[in-house]
Formats: sequence, C-alpha cells, structure tokens
Amino acid sequence: MSPAPVVGEGYYRIKTAEGSVCLTLNAGDNSVVAKAVDPNDVAQAWRVKYTAGTDVGRFTATSGVNGLKLRLRPAAEGHPATMICEDAPPTTWLTIERKGVPDFVFITSEAVNDLALDSAPIDQPVKFDTQRAIGSPDSHRFVFEHCPEPPRQRGRGPAPGAASEFERTFFNLDIQGAIQKGPYDYIIVGTGIGGGVIARDLYETNSKLGRAAKSILVIEKGGLVFHSHCLNTSRPEGLGNNRGQQNDTFFALFKDDYDITHPNSEKPYVPPSTWKGGPMHCVGGRSAAWGLFSPRVHDDTLRKWFPESVAKDLKDTYFVEAEKLFNLSLPKTKVVHQHLIERLNIDARHLYKVNWQWGRIASEFKDSRNFDFAEGAYSTIDKLLEIMMSKPYVSADSDERKEHTNFKMLIRTEVRKIQFNDADKATGVVVKDEGSDDEHVIPLKNGGKVILSAGSVASPAILMRSGVDLSQAGAGMITDHDILYRALSFRYLKPEDRAEVGSMKLQTYFDMDDKDHQWGLANMSIDASSFLPRAKSVDKTLPQMIMSFILPCPLEKKCTITMVDDEPKVNMVRTEAYDKINRDRYLDRMKDVTESAVSIIEESLKVEFVDRNGLKNGNYLSYLELGGVAHELGSLPMPGSGSNSRHAIDENLKLSTGQDGVYVCDLSIFPMSPEANPTLTLAGLALRLSRQLVPRTMDRPLSATDNTVWILNQSGEAVQVWVSNYGNVTRTEEQLERELRRTFVSAGQCHSVERRNGIDEAVFVFRWDRLLTFEEVDNGAEMTFSKEPELFVVHPGLQPLVIS
Repeated sequence: MSPAPVVGEGYYRIKTAEGSVCLTLNAGDNSVVAKAVDPNDVAQAWRVKYTAGTDVGRFTATSGVNGLKLRLRPAAEGHPATMICEDAPPTTWLTIERKGVPDFVFITSEAVNDLALDSAPIDQPVKFDTQRAIGSPDSHRFVFEHCPEPPRQRGRGPAPGAASEFERTFFNLDIQGAIQKGPYDYIIVGTGIGGGVIARDLYETNSKLGRAAKSILVIEKGGLVFHSHCLNTSRPEGLGNNRGQQNDTFFALFKDDYDITHPNSEKPYVPPSTWKGGPMHCVGGRSAAWGLFSPRVHDDTLRKWFPESVAKDLKDTYFVEAEKLFNLSLPKTKVVHQHLIERLNIDARHLYKVNWQWGRIASEFKDSRNFDFAEGAYSTIDKLLEIMMSKPYVSADSDERKEHTNFKMLIRTEVRKIQFNDADKATGVVVKDEGSDDEHVIPLKNGGKVILSAGSVASPAILMRSGVDLSQAGAGMITDHDILYRALSFRYLKPEDRAEVGSMKLQTYFDMDDKDHQWGLANMSIDASSFLPRAKSVDKTLPQMIMSFILPCPLEKKCTITMVDDEPKVNMVRTEAYDKINRDRYLDRMKDVTESAVSIIEESLKVEFVDRNGLKNGNYLSYLELGGVAHELGSLPMPGSGSNSRHAIDENLKLSTGQDGVYVCDLSIFPMSPEANPTLTLAGLALRLSRQLVPRTMDRPLSATDNTVWILNQSGEAVQVWVSNYGNVTRTEEQLERELRRTFVSAGQCHSVERRNGIDEAVFVFRWDRLLTFEEVDNGAEMTFSKEPELFVVHPGLQPLVIS
C-alpha cells in the first residue's frame, strides 16, 4: 500500500490520524495552524500533487483558498520550524510510512528530515519536533482525505473577504470555461498599456459590428489588485506631508522581480547599473502605478529611428487618439503661470532651443460638466473592470452573471507558450493556472491571432518557449534610457504667494547635439507632487523644484534575455551609447538648463533658493536607477528607419520570424529608447494595431465613383435605410423597384447607391425597435423597425455616412 491514500493530484484535507485536527490556512498571516476539522472550511482544502513510493512519498501543496504554496519556515531563534503559505516555489514534503500502520504517514521535509510535523496544540501554528518513533503521539500521524474543490477564489494573500468576493463575482471564468467557450479570433496576453488598450478598443469596435463582432479572450497572469490607478486611491504619507505622489511606493510593494544581473560598465565615466524595476502582475499591469506623464516622442526622433509609416501614423492620427483616451489634461493657466512660461522661453531662448510648456498628464482633474465626476489618473483597469461588471445576468431573477458573447477575460492564468501547427500558424496558447503546473491549450479559430502584451521580458520568453528562433532578430536588447534629476528647496519672499502660484509641472525638449539635433526632454516640477526624490532640507515644509532629464539612446547590445530552465534570465546594463566627451557635453547642457530655470524662477516668482550654492558643486545631477519608472523596452524591436536594421516584428507589429498569426504590442517593440516616457507612444501603437486588425471605417469600395453615396452601419444592430434621388439619377426598372423599398443593412456592413455628384441627398434610417430578442430572431421571427426614421444628409463621392 502507498504511504498515503493519494494518487496524482487533487484536493485533500491533511488531518491527524484520529481525525479531529486538520491543517488550516490562517487568513491573518498565511501561517498554517491546527484546527478542528470543519467540512465547510475552505481554508482546510489543499491542492496536493503527490508521488507515491514504497516507504517514502513526496508531495507539494497549495492553498485551495488563495493558491499560495505550502512552504517550510525554518527554525530561528525564538521559534521552531513551522509551515507557511507564500508566493514562492513550494517545499517538497516527504511522507514516511511506518510498518504496521499503513493508513497514515509522518510528514517531514528534505530540509529537516530529522524532524516530524506535529499538529498540536490546537489553534496554534503547526511545528516540527524530533519524535518520529512508532507509538509517538497521534498528533504526528496524518492521513490525506479527499474533499471537494473549494469555490474558485483567486485572491492572493488573506482568505475570503469582500475583495476576493468582488473578484469572484466579475472574473469567474476559469481555464476549462475559456476552453469550452472558444475558439477565439483574438487572444490578448497581458492587460497593461499595450494589451489593455487593445482589449478596450476591440471591445468598443465590437459594439459597432453586431453579428460581425470578433470573439476576444484576454488573459492576465495576475489578479484584481487595484480597482483604478493607485493615485486615485488613498496613499501612505500623501500630499499633505511631503508632496510625494507615492506611486513608486505602490510599485515597490506590488512589483515582481526579474531573474536579473546588472553588472557595472568597465568604462569609468558610465554610472553604475543599479536596478529598481520589475513587472506588475495584476489587471492593468504597470498602468496601475505609472504612465501619467505622457509627452510625445519628438518628430526628429520618430523620423530618425522609427519606420516611416509608423512615424506618420503616430504624428497624423494616433498621438491625438491616445491623448483623447487618456483624458489628457492641461491645467488652468493663471497670469503668474503665463508670466513664468514666457520668461523661461524668452530669457533662455539661446539655450538649446528650449520651449517650456505645461506638462502633458494622462489624467482628468476636473470635469466641466456639472455633477459629472472627473475620471482621475488613467489606467487600463477602469475600462476592463467596467466591461466585466457589465456582464449580463443569466436571467431576470438570477444573481448569476454570464460571460459577454464576444469578450471574455481570464485572470490568474499564465500563458507559457504559443501553439503552432506544422505550417507555423498559431493555433492556440498553452496556459497554466495559478498554483498548478498542469498545462492546457486554449484554441484559436482558423486564422485567429495572438497578441503578446506580456512585457519586455515575458513576451520574448513566451516566444522562445514556443520554439521561435530570435537569435537573428535583434531580440533581447532590453534597454532603459538615462534619467537624471536634481531637487532644490526654495521659499517665497511673500509666503502668501505660494497659494496663488500653486503647483506647476512644465516640460521642454532641448537640443543635445547641434550637429545631429538629438533631443532630450526636460521636466520641471515646481511645488508639485513628484515620484522623484526630494532634496534634503532643514525645513521639510519648504516647496521644492525638481528638474529631471530623459536622454534617448539606441538599444544596448550588451543587454540580453536568455532562457535558463525554461525561464528568462536578464542581463541589464546602463547604456554605453555616449562616450565621455558626449556624456560630459550633455551634462553641461542639462546644468545650463537647470541653472537658467532657477534664476528665472527666482526673479519671476519672487522666491529664494535656500541651497543655490549646491548647483556650483560637481556632480549635482543624480542618475535614477534602471527600471525605476518602468521604461525598460526594446527586446522585440520593430525595424528602425534604416532598411538593414534587424527586427523581430514588422512595422505593423506582426512577428517577422516566419510564424504566422502572432503580433506583439508592449514596450518590447520599440526600436530605441526615446527621450520621452514611452506610455503615450505605446498607447498610440496599440490603437493603430487594433484599428488595423478590425477596422472601424471602411475603405471606399473599389466600385465607388464620385457619384456614389455609401453608408456604413456601426450602430451594433441592423437598420433599414432609404436614400432620396434629388439628383434624378436614371435607373433601370429593377433598380427603381429595389430602391423604392427600404434596404436592410446589417451591423458592420456597407450600403452604396449611385447618385449625382454635387447634389445632397437625404438618408432615412429606421432602427430596430427591439420588440424581439436576438434569440427570437435567431429562431426565425421577423425583425421589425421604427415607424419614424432618423434623417441625415449625405454628399455623393465624399466620406461615408457612419450610422452609430
């Protein structure tokens, strides 16, 4: 007989042989305590993976409540060895059978194999002691008893409560459900700025297409940690104390770590490669903590480094579209603000083409419409959560919700790789659930597509696990640009002026190199909240000016991503793109910009900088740690402006290594590290990809002429239309008979008729009256439409009439 009644994997209670005490997760601190057996207590359910032996078996276990791994907490001064649940690799436990008592086992660990688990005393943490002989107390003997799988609870950390209940209510799709409801047109991996923006945009496009809508599955590795951007919530030691934004605090608390090395450069003039970054595995990704400062990449940078079509589309269309999405806000400009901005631009106009203006912030601070609430800092979380919360009820008298017909979201699920067929076409994704090593395939439709938005490390790792050869694709050069900053305290000569001026955030490009016109970006925060470190001051209540600079750089060839034991390992160094002469010249220019701004602020705002002399010291600009503001990028680059540049994706973000059906849209796609925060640019590229995959507007039909009226139905439902003929176009009897009747136009479809150019025509639109449900229509009932039409005017030969 095996040493425990366990085979393979399943849910079990681990209880003492006499049956009264059970290992139980303590929700307060994730320790494991001994409690009386309670069949209704889900904290006593463990997902066990067991391998039986002759007299020794091995198992690992995860909590059925939150998926955390059962681990050994080693003995230390003041406490014995115990068990604890953590988000880390599980401990392998040994089960040892004793002769004559084959129905129970002693539990120990390879790390403490001279000890045995002791469940006593009740309501206290289980511990290990040295009594392992036959005849030892029953508290040392354990059996594994099958139990039902507990209700799905994806919350990390503390066991069931309002937060996990909220997550279960709206994110209740599991892997098997996702498989059964497939296959899908699009599977989006990740919900940060790349994947989250695409998911939102495709959902909104679907709402215009009716039955032509695409089926979409969004997969996120993490859970619902935040309900909005962290700056829309309470913060530790917030604005009233030191004006810190605290998003860096949230980032440090909730980020994960890469397996990373960051050796320093051998060149003495290159600053140390200290590292502070990492991914955030949660709905919204790092958009939960970062992404608010949203400047555009300079036109010269786009022209020099990006494909021509990408640069043109961003400048002409998608920067504006992304700014609308972000609710980009500019503050109210007072006379004192305009005065300072003008003085900065006039008095410092000789300094490297500076042109100071308000900083571009992805936040709606105030809604001008009465009783509408401002949306605050932008994150992809808000729309994704709104979509999930709007899932319809199963029936009018049910509290249970069903999935959207064409949009589904699966969380706490890791995509490990992409499945390809023999023709190298993507056919699905291979996933595993949090807390399990079992892998499952979620299928794509024939011709379906995977959009990788898992991040600059995870996306290439998924491709490499999938067998994609990235060695010749310029991949892996994950790069972060240099950010330098200086903080200075000041005081107003008239203290009452501080309230009048308030807070200011300004930005300007500056010319780093007169020959190549390479642009850096300067950001200035005046008595405003900032994530950057504040200056040390004898008076912490003094306002501060913080100046920061972002410098562009090419992708760093010394940075690499390799796979070790099927997991990514990152080597990250600070850019060596600038030699000492150039680096010193850039530093001098940044010092000049800073000193000029300080002088102008002193004069214009009537303030006194208390540590002005500090500017005359040597290295007064400090380097921010690599990854400190989540800008690492470039590991799967698009082609540069030069035709010979190596690249992993094409200018439409499609994988260019020979496999079909895979697109990438996260920070990994950048062909260089720009002088601007990359958030806005990534959002613009995400919108561009979404509109290319599922167009919202239809190209003019090939048969159309300057005499064609064409109508695009993007209302999401079928309509009937009738078009006038004021131009008295001659028609055949068949055309006349057809046009005397209303024309049925399905959602997402286009209708066109010939009319005379230069003469406006009337279009009557009759909408579905919704007296029948879709199900009734599907079962053969005839749709009926409104008796009174909506009236529109169209112009033959011009843009289509879009019915929304």
